[in-house]
Amino acid sequence: MNEKIVSLRWAIILSSCLSVLKAAAGLFSASTALLASALDSLMDVGISSVNYLAVQKGAKPPDEDHAYGHEKIESLASYTQGIIIILFAALLFIESIRRSVAGASVLHSNIAIGTVIVATFINLILTQILGRAEKKTGSLILKAENAHYSMDILSYLAIFLALLLVRITKWSGWDIVGGILVAGYVAFLAAQILIQAGNELVDRSLPKRFLDELDLLIKNHDPRILGYHEMRTRKVGTKTFIDFHLVMKPKQSFENAHAVAESLIEKIRFKFQNVDVTIHEDPEGGI
Repeated sequence: MNEKIVSLRWAIILSSCLSVLKAAAGLFSASTALLASALDSLMDVGISSVNYLAVQKGAKPPDEDHAYGHEKIESLASYTQGIIIILFAALLFIESIRRSVAGASVLHSNIAIGTVIVATFINLILTQILGRAEKKTGSLILKAENAHYSMDILSYLAIFLALLLVRITKWSGWDIVGGILVAGYVAFLAAQILIQAGNELVDRSLPKRFLDELDLLIKNHDPRILGYHEMRTRKVGTKTFIDFHLVMKPKQSFENAHAVAESLIEKIRFKFQNVDVTIHEDPEGGI
């Protein structure tokens, strides 16, 4: 079964369990930070569900209407996810301020702390599942998933410290501070997801490091290659697209020129995984 689909299924299942667990504990203990974390897990369920559907759609092969495939659905879903997470961060901040003004207090802090420890353990398992799948597939959507579940672990640390300080100092304001810190970190990670997904949606060229490696590979491939021009690169979902014109010595057969181009394509595919390469051979002085 598709590695991305399996890992996203686990994300949906475990996030659902965490949402129920944290909501029950948050209501019982009246913890702002824990209730906010329960809402986070509930949103994780929705986001992972959307991503699950996006991956299924994006995995469809190219067709007559989508010659480049459907993988941009993943980029769109990741961008949408980033927007939702930023909105959630704003809600967290507003709720923390509201609770501060209302002077809300935390009850049964031991139960709240125990819930955070269990949630951290579950999220560690989930990030391991997503991390392995991301390395195997190179999927942006799994990177976004792993980022916000890793973010949850750091938010649990903030919540744990806040609840521990509430217990030690008997001041519930620490719970409010924890909620605000979580909101700020959520917004930071969401901004990173938005930038990367946005770059894919507008077909931004690949990073300079990638282009420099590609440049060396092309120039050192065969002495009959004199250079190249009109290089175009972009990344869509898990696939990288590369196309350019290859300038070659003119006094050689079409078969030889084609063989050089094909061997270069194979070398690029070996060097950079999951790439689609198109080369147009130009004789020296050609267009």
